[in-house]
Amino acid sequence: MNPLRWKREHQVAWVAICLIGAIAGLIFGWFQSPIYRLTKDAVSGPWANSTSIFLWWLQSPSIYWPWPAFGALLAGLAFYTSRLLRAAN
Repeated sequence: MNPLRWKREHQVAWVAICLIGAIAGLIFGWFQSPIYRLTKDAVSGPWANSTSIFLWWLQSPSIYWPWPAFGALLAGLAFYTSRLLRAAN
């Protein structure tokens, strides 16, 4: 079952699911980050502003790139598996 031969709406849905998986992986990576733990425990000072620290964290993709990649891969494979199982019926 070749994804390049799918209908356009299935290809768009596959890309959308992969993007959602990447965003979920990014959020999961943020919550697993030691930098997040520093912001969570800070009461005052520059580390207390989680939004600015998160935006700073986003500027360093070498820290978090495996999380969105794994999220997109996992979501894409789940979508492909569901399409494969539907085609088998």
